[in-house]
Amino acid sequence: MITINKEIQSEILMTTMEELVPEDSIFRKIDKHVNFTFIYDLVKDKYSENNGRPSIDPVVLFKMVFIQTIEGIKSMRQTCKKIKVDAEYRWFLGIPFGKETPHFSTFSKNYERRFKESTIFEDIFTNIVKQAIKNKLIDGTTFYTDSTHKKANANKNKYEDKTEEVVKTRKRWLEEEINEERIKNGEKPFEYKEEIEKKHIKESTTDKESGYYHRDNKEKGFMYLDHRTVDHKCNIIVDCYITKGNVHDSVPYIERMEYIKNKYEFKIKKCAVDSGYDTLEIRKYYHDNQILGVIGYRRYGTKESRIEKSKYEYNKELDIYIEKETGEVLEYTKHIDKQGYKLYANIDKSTKMRRHIKEELKEEMRINRLSKEGKELYANRCQKVERSFADSKNNHGYRYAMYKGVKKNQNYTWLICAAQNMKIIAIRKSNKPKGAKNITEIFEKLTKFIKNTKIWFQKKYA
Repeated sequence: MITINKEIQSEILMTTMEELVPEDSIFRKIDKHVNFTFIYDLVKDKYSENNGRPSIDPVVLFKMVFIQTIEGIKSMRQTCKKIKVDAEYRWFLGIPFGKETPHFSTFSKNYERRFKESTIFEDIFTNIVKQAIKNKLIDGTTFYTDSTHKKANANKNKYEDKTEEVVKTRKRWLEEEINEERIKNGEKPFEYKEEIEKKHIKESTTDKESGYYHRDNKEKGFMYLDHRTVDHKCNIIVDCYITKGNVHDSVPYIERMEYIKNKYEFKIKKCAVDSGYDTLEIRKYYHDNQILGVIGYRRYGTKESRIEKSKYEYNKELDIYIEKETGEVLEYTKHIDKQGYKLYANIDKSTKMRRHIKEELKEEMRINRLSKEGKELYANRCQKVERSFADSKNNHGYRYAMYKGVKKNQNYTWLICAAQNMKIIAIRKSNKPKGAKNITEIFEKLTKFIKNTKIWFQKKYA
């Protein structure tokens, strides 16, 4: 029999907001396991205590962004439309039906007038990370870092060609070691100076702070980069740093690792990164800080040069290379170039080979990568940081930069990653551990076991 629904739009319902929200709602879980009251302390100096009109609850302002992120809604305008009619969202915000919800421009106006030059966005992110630490969802010893691009709101064909002067960062510690080696060899030390490199770049006419992103087998265009670090235990994001799209992954790495170490007092013991981070500075950072660093494999030079070097074995004590099959010896010629490469050659100089003065750091990273622990660590990288990016892009609207400028994108990224962390905290704290049972059931079984054991002993030794 066919059923035809009658008009019920005008019916008056007698119910509560609590009854309208599903028991398994993610917002119920977040509300239960995440504390938002700290936001009041962060913003209290931004509001007058006894003057002006009553403001919108500041927690509500930020919760609106969290709703937008968790649900992957494209804009705040669309989010506000949904808040008006969605009982789940209203419950989370604490706004009952019959009461007006905030206008979509409210948060943007508060950003411009109250929060723009403050650290509140970073402070919110930091507090959520600390709540994850308190809930024992962060190990604090093993981390994975990578970067992903977000498309800027800029046409890739509308740009100006410009020349940018960049002062090369000097490795003073390396320069000193090279000159010490030259003096030891009876050679004149090099005179190192500041070098200015001229780079030809494309500058967007729409969003000047975005950078032109071009890498092999990847989409080209104006982008922003999110350099993200996640913890091993539960994939909590501990850092998300925004740069222009043309900044190399390795550039901000050491600074950001020091940031998270000092911010949360982490004791970093293990790190895994891809081959883009294979630089001398990062190798040295791992070595100096006694970190088990695993860096993805990266090929250097031509195929011929790689095969040639693999035929020889280096003897550290004698500082020579020995050909594995013939026993031919390449001795150190007592010459080192400005970049730190020592020259080795046979007697008639027909075979030559270079070895960097800090080659042992590269060899140390190779040993780490090929070790059992290193292989497991690197295999987990795609399940951790790359999975975090995939979750952001597939579920939380992270493919496109919603705002222009590095600073504004950074502020909103703090909030987006804070929301992603809230989701992890809520799900992890709500779900029972594998194999866990109701405490009453466990107690009953334990009582029964003790009773049966007592009866068995009584019968056996009666």
